[in-house]
Amino acid sequence: MFHLIHSELLKVRHTFALKLFVAAPIVTLSLGYILSGKFVQLTAYNWWYILILPIMIAIWCASFISCEKRTQYQNILCFSVDMKKIWIGKLFAVAVLLLLTNFVMWGGCTLFGVFTMMNIDPLNGFLGCMLLFLVYVWQLPLIMLLAKKTNYLTAVLISFSCNILSTIGAESDLFYLNPFAIPARIVCPFFKMHPNGIPIENGSFLLNTGTIVPAVLLSLILAVLCFLLTAWLFTKGDITHD
Repeated sequence: MFHLIHSELLKVRHTFALKLFVAAPIVTLSLGYILSGKFVQLTAYNWWYILILPIMIAIWCASFISCEKRTQYQNILCFSVDMKKIWIGKLFAVAVLLLLTNFVMWGGCTLFGVFTMMNIDPLNGFLGCMLLFLVYVWQLPLIMLLAKKTNYLTAVLISFSCNILSTIGAESDLFYLNPFAIPARIVCPFFKMHPNGIPIENGSFLLNTGTIVPAVLLSLILAVLCFLLTAWLFTKGDITHD
């Protein structure tokens, strides 16, 4: 599996998509500093999970499958490897980028906090970023399958729209019913912000950490189901050997 992941990353090594895992956090932090000064951490983290991260995930997923569609999947049909394993390898490659970019974001926010104001301590920032990684993973196979069935732009726009609209129900007690709303909700105790960027009041129910474990477990179960189902669907339709 390691070789499959490495191979997938090599396919996009010279693309804009691969550069995003470092470039996006830098741009987010820079804009946050320009617009918010010493409150850069609050602004950057909020933009990160509401806007930037969903866009990056969609671009990565669409890019990894689009490079195969351009060659009508000839690059993978010549391999004596199960197509399901190739699909899982693509998803793990995107997951690696998702994990790395959250590390970069956390490191950048912590560094900016040292030179400006530490609005969010490093431990809370780290926990928040790692939780974002865990609860976004389930979206990867769905977006990549959507890109396979439609096209690059459609997949990006639909993914972005679902994630943006989901913030409306993030503060509801029934946020579990909308998995897209989970990221914006479970980081509240760590980033101490409403999804709209307003600081959370002391004593707010949004600071309760009791919802985190169930939400993460639900997201991981969804991830396993989506990985397995889309791996099976990937072998159907236009993916055939001559």
